[in-house]
Amino acid sequence: MTSAPSLTLHASSHHQAAVAAGWFIVAQVKSNRIVYFTDDPDYQPAMAGNWYFVTHFQGDLPVGMTLRNCWSWRFNGNVFKDAREPEPKSPLETLLSSNRNALLGLLRDKINQSRSHLAPTCAMGSEVRTQKLSEAKNFLVQMAQGYAPENNEAGNFYLLRTVATARNISLHEAALLIENRDRETGRMLAVTEQLRERYTQAIHRAQTQEELIQLRRELLDEVLPELSKKMVYPASVFEPEDWNKPLSELHRLHEVTRLQVQLRELINSRRAKVQSHYLQEDVLIKHKARLAQIVLNNDGNKPEGSDFSLLQNYAQARNLSLVDAARLMLGTMNEAEQVLMRTEMLKDTMQAKIETVATLSDIRKMSLELEMLAATGRPTNAISNVS
Repeated sequence: MTSAPSLTLHASSHHQAAVAAGWFIVAQVKSNRIVYFTDDPDYQPAMAGNWYFVTHFQGDLPVGMTLRNCWSWRFNGNVFKDAREPEPKSPLETLLSSNRNALLGLLRDKINQSRSHLAPTCAMGSEVRTQKLSEAKNFLVQMAQGYAPENNEAGNFYLLRTVATARNISLHEAALLIENRDRETGRMLAVTEQLRERYTQAIHRAQTQEELIQLRRELLDEVLPELSKKMVYPASVFEPEDWNKPLSELHRLHEVTRLQVQLRELINSRRAKVQSHYLQEDVLIKHKARLAQIVLNNDGNKPEGSDFSLLQNYAQARNLSLVDAARLMLGTMNEAEQVLMRTEMLKDTMQAKIETVATLSDIRKMSLELEMLAATGRPTNAISNVS
């Protein structure tokens, strides 16, 4: 078959009449790649060829397809497809794509880290856990029905016995341990999968840098925040002069968010020492403190009309007099208030400093200062220059 002429078909009265009659499209039979087309009603392909497929097509050809570039088009007998190299993405599209992939990686790392402590550590560990759980459930069912599995043959509940022996606990305790671990794993998987699905879709839907920045803040600040500080990032090597170069606003916002997370963990760790984990505990402590103040204001006496049972129980539990218990309660309350006041002042001071960072040198100094505060509990201004 001779090669097709390298020219573009031009509109003419004969051409327009031919279009109404249709086009002959010659394409590779294995790839649908167009190699030639013509509106010649007398066109006859070479009969010896077996690598091409000729289709008679009635309709308009794609805009922009010519004999010069038809090699880059595909035709399946009904539909034309432009297979040329796509137009290069704009810088903004490239940046959005890169940042989107980075956030997906951050989300994946957080989910993986949150699951790692409950994941099997050996090959086929999931299958072993399934068998352990089955034995544990069977054991507990038989216990509830009045059986005594401990007296069964050694082959029964083999894995359950292994767990109990290794930990020096009863079979019943081992069965409960296995069930509790399974429930904990199920809850963790449900929570992390919900987060993964939600943020994966949100990241893919984001169309602006502002949306991606907000999602990054949420991933660091709200999604498993205790893992943010543990995320391992590769260290970058900068020339000395780069440390004092002003950062772009986008870069600065990312770094400020990271430093804010670091500060929040520092403040929370200090407040945890005086923070109760019981619900409504702060309300009850304030009530006890009010009762304690009333007792001390009345020389250790309890005035009529108030219920002092909470303070009396507090005193009896510690084998103290009512006056000593009142002093202890007020002292505890005062200590907690002092911790909250000191940490709030520290938070406001450090937050203001974080908001002023502008260079890599500022960020490194701020990060080192926060690390020192976490390690020693005291602020410092003696941080060496980074160069």
